[in-house]
Amino acid sequence: MSITSKPVGVVMSVAVLAFPLYILLMLLELAYERHSGRHTYRLADAATSINTAVLRVLLEGPLRLLLILPYAWLYEHARLFDWPTASVGLWLGGFIAVDFCFYWAHRSLHRYNLLWGAHQPHHSSEDFNLSTALRKGAFQTAFDWPFYLPLALLGVPLPVFLVLLGIQLVYQFWIHTQHVGRLGWLERLLITPSLHRVHHGQNDCYIDKNHGGVFILWDKLFGTYAEEREPVRYGVTTPVNTFDPIRLQFSWWRLLWADARATASWWDKLRLWWMPTGWRPADVQGRPWPKMAAEKFERAYPAALKGYALVQFLAINALALAFLASVSRAALWQPWLLAALILLGCVSLGLLFEGKRGLWRLEVARLALMAGLALGWGLWLVPQQWWLGLTLAGFCALSLLWLVWLAARPQVVQAARL
Repeated sequence: MSITSKPVGVVMSVAVLAFPLYILLMLLELAYERHSGRHTYRLADAATSINTAVLRVLLEGPLRLLLILPYAWLYEHARLFDWPTASVGLWLGGFIAVDFCFYWAHRSLHRYNLLWGAHQPHHSSEDFNLSTALRKGAFQTAFDWPFYLPLALLGVPLPVFLVLLGIQLVYQFWIHTQHVGRLGWLERLLITPSLHRVHHGQNDCYIDKNHGGVFILWDKLFGTYAEEREPVRYGVTTPVNTFDPIRLQFSWWRLLWADARATASWWDKLRLWWMPTGWRPADVQGRPWPKMAAEKFERAYPAALKGYALVQFLAINALALAFLASVSRAALWQPWLLAALILLGCVSLGLLFEGKRGLWRLEVARLALMAGLALGWGLWLVPQQWWLGLTLAGFCALSLLWLVWLAARPQVVQAARL
């Protein structure tokens, strides 16, 4: 078995198979909201959450190698037990063990400054709905992998571990909702929406509680358990204040970097990254950090751009699906060309939702670049896919015309200058 291609393929397969389920559940939640009159979605916030998932997809394969390579080596050379692959004990015990390792990885991500910076994006939304589950830290995989290596020593085969980890992560999707109340006796066994709402709360009594992924047992055993007792305030105490899914990935680390530059102590410059979350050198504590406002972060942007933004958002996610479909069988340069276009789209869409004046220039440049690359792809690089290149170039041309039409409307221009 190749330790670089097949396991990564397992990760990608789980992501591709789960994606339709995620879309279906989000549509059902939106339909229920329309029926009930209780709304937990905002277009800008939900689009940002989903685009952070797109970024995670782009980085998942390469970063997973940080786990896959040492895991495969330990399993091959240092495992203590051999389990039949069809053993019920392997799959059931392995699933419980994966969740136990997840608990400690998750708890550690909350505890230390450097690690919190990789996980904070997941908590940065001030809304709480199924799209929030997709708002992942794009670099988190680079920090949580050591916690799973003991499973290799216990003899859990790498493909089995990756499938179990995928199932464990898929379970966590449905618990990101405000529309499911208490679930009775299940609250004693499993992480439920009520218990996970606590985890995302910034109320003093909720901070750093309920770190489990599937089972609540670990939190009860290790003193991090809390029930939902008061209305939850979602978000982080140092808000990211952006809809740019790339910029929010570095929000906490930028604060740490500013403190590291400002402090006069070289020892503090080094140790602040590994200190408990929120620790700051004494000589910089007078420099204020962002604080949560009374109202959710929002920016005025032209209402006429909502339709355009939605179409571009769908196009970005279509490119992400194309990336997933091509990454394991295309030439190396092809999926990463798609990745560059996806990143540009995420940045441009974030600027739109923030009402930034730079949107027009960046968006025109992005569409022109994408059209040129699509034509080059279809006519010269991969001529057998000429129809795909022409279709994408045609979409870009129509988007440019749509943007020009919007720019000619006075109310849109005036709103974009705010």
